Amino acid sequence: MPAPKPQKQNYRNFFSRMAGKLSNAKKPKWFIKGVIKLWKKRYKIDLLEYVVPPNGFKTFNSFFTRNLKEGSRPVGEGLVSPVDGFIFDFGKISGDNKIYVKFKHYYVDDLICDEYGDIASYAVLYLSPANYHRVHASFDMEITDISYLPGTLRPVKPKVVYKKDRVYCRNERIVIHGQSEFGNFYMILVGALFVGKTKLSFDSGLQTNIKKGVASKRIYENSIHINKGEEVGYFEMGSSVILFTSDDRLANIKLPLNSPVRVGNRLA
Repeated sequence: MPAPKPQKQNYRNFFSRMAGKLSNAKKPKWFIKGVIKLWKKRYKIDLLEYVVPPNGFKTFNSFFTRNLKEGSRPVGEGLVSPVDGFIFDFGKISGDNKIYVKFKHYYVDDLICDEYGDIASYAVLYLSPANYHRVHASFDMEITDISYLPGTLRPVKPKVVYKKDRVYCRNERIVIHGQSEFGNFYMILVGALFVGKTKLSFDSGLQTNIKKGVASKRIYENSIHINKGEEVGYFEMGSSVILFTSDDRLANIKLPLNSPVRVGNRLA
């Protein structure tokens, strides 16, 4: 399927870029410390399990994209959660290549803009502003290609997804594709309002929320191997991750919808 034409970027993209710039400001120090303190209080964030620099976080973004201390997220068996967040929806891909997220349908090829082949099940995980915002591998990955799909930046919080059609398809996103023990897989990192950037840990040449973004695809001559539990990328504000696998494993998640999950928790 051909890549979509770049969507006209609007005030949401502009304000998201501005939010990204402000989140990386280092001065005034008193203001940055105050914002971080308020954020911690508002979202009840305990920093005991995170790496805190000796002199504190210099920018809001460095606080928001904070790293975990080693060993704070044990990796379980099977297919595990790639994020801290909650299970927004999951199921089988329908016969007409649709998935249903909170009763809104999305065509798979519209989401990934690719001839996707044999994928059978999906899961959508939502990250709130309180969560850890780095994304990890749900299984051993052999990444063969990635795509950047530009678009608008609507919020992806539940009430917006309930109300608006095609939010995940309209928002800009990065699509990671490859092979795993569960067959063909796709991992979609969906951008959202006020997400300064979405970045990949294994390829610094691709990121979202840039002016005049053009759809692009990068094919790796040699696949990139990432072990289960290792970091894949990160959001500079809250968003969502969508997983597709070739078998029906994700359709058989035993946890109820809206269950909180953490990186490394077994999903299926």
